[in-house]
Amino acid sequence: MFFIVVCFLVFSYSAHGQPSDAYRSWSGANSFFAWALPQDDQITLINTLREKNVRVIRIFLATIDNGQAGSRAIAANDIERYRVGSPYTDSDMLTRVDQFIRNIDVYGAGRIKLIIALHDRYSLGCYAYKADSYVSKYGIPTASECSPPNDASNFYSNEQAKTDFVNRLRYLLDHVNPHFVQRWGSLNRVIFSFQIENESQGHMSTFNARWMCDINTRIRSFVNNGVLLSTGGDVDFGLSLRLENFQCSALDLISLHDYTMNEDYSRGKFQEAIRLAQQYGKRVYVEEFGGRGDAEMAQALNRIAATAHQQGLPWLVWQIVPNARSGDYEFFTKDRIAWTAFEHQAYWAQMSSSTFQWPEIWN
Repeated sequence: MFFIVVCFLVFSYSAHGQPSDAYRSWSGANSFFAWALPQDDQITLINTLREKNVRVIRIFLATIDNGQAGSRAIAANDIERYRVGSPYTDSDMLTRVDQFIRNIDVYGAGRIKLIIALHDRYSLGCYAYKADSYVSKYGIPTASECSPPNDASNFYSNEQAKTDFVNRLRYLLDHVNPHFVQRWGSLNRVIFSFQIENESQGHMSTFNARWMCDINTRIRSFVNNGVLLSTGGDVDFGLSLRLENFQCSALDLISLHDYTMNEDYSRGKFQEAIRLAQQYGKRVYVEEFGGRGDAEMAQALNRIAATAHQQGLPWLVWQIVPNARSGDYEFFTKDRIAWTAFEHQAYWAQMSSSTFQWPEIWN
């Protein structure tokens, strides 16, 4: 046993005491509407995160409010806000995301990649005022401010809705970024992974257990050249750990979401996730956690992020946005308690060994 432990340490760490790139963890940040920010805010975000050796930023494709979360975001419509299917007329969003991808390449200096959620469950009528057109086409009930959340099961159970959604995903994955003259689905220079949807079927009493694997199987051939497919998480660790996702051959990565502050509970769920991932040939990372306000965000980072990389899992905090409101789930350098905790934990993430290899990050 002693010999095995020594060999692991020799091969997992470099001569400088850092983990070798073969098994090295990493940190990331959600900034779901970063592509809708003004160019100077985008550049500030990317430069700041690069300087902290942050490796991944996660964004969503969805309708964005003017001044979203108190930021300087410029309003944008989803490509299917007013109409399901081809022709997809709201191309302004794609133009702006293309530019953001270009900014990641330039200002990230090859050290930052993107996770892109190609849809958001909460666009399905949870915020009625910016629902997309699936809501009207498939008779999905709406909620005024997602409180309580609405039941969007019509979307996940209807076969025509599945076909419409797959057409959306294929259209996006085949979209050619003019700055690279390369389709999104193969743009491994900048894109780490795609997700068909953020928190699919979240906050619902009914659940179609086959939906996630079915849709990912249908689009698998459109994602290639080393770009990965991940789940997009769910509203808590338990739902993020659905066995059907681990058993799905079309999925590469399982992402975990939860806003608990209990590090012991988190540790147990991380260990469960690692066991399942090893059993079914997947990789796992923590994709959403955080706290509301400066002190609570710091607490989340010092408890949950620290527990994640201590267990060998990379993580992304929710969420880092320049010039956003204070006292909520957004933070940046002006939030000194949270930012200090973020700097500390981001440093130790990339100094920690991971249970899994991440060649797409440390290439």
